[in-house]
Amino acid sequence: MKLSIAAEYAIRGILVLTAEHGQGPVTLEAVCARRKLPKQYLTKLFANLAKAGLIHPVRGKGGGYTLTRAPEQISLLQVIEAVEGPIILNLCQHAPSQCPQDLCRIRPMWTDLQKTVREKLAGMKLSECM
Repeated sequence: MKLSIAAEYAIRGILVLTAEHGQGPVTLEAVCARRKLPKQYLTKLFANLAKAGLIHPVRGKGGGYTLTRAPEQISLLQVIEAVEGPIILNLCQHAPSQCPQDLCRIRPMWTDLQKTVREKLAGMKLSECM
């Protein structure tokens, strides 16, 4: 499994908001400058994070972005899935399964691995990434 560059940039960007949580909105320009991220790309990613309810855009002078909840309440899984969609390790983990073999002997291993990855990412909160 490899995270996309979108997920990587989204994590880097939202961690800037995490570091500034409670201090008011952070401009997209400030986020990009601090993490050396491309503004045009981050604009799209932050739109996805806002749509997922993880960040809130603040318009007008002094505007920018803020977290919608405390960093202890937002997981890496939520950030990743906001920009990538559900994490699915292989075809048999789709619902319904896209694997043609109903009695595959390794499916239980994939199911267990999928569960472990999701649990680890869900358990890692933004506050723990600082």
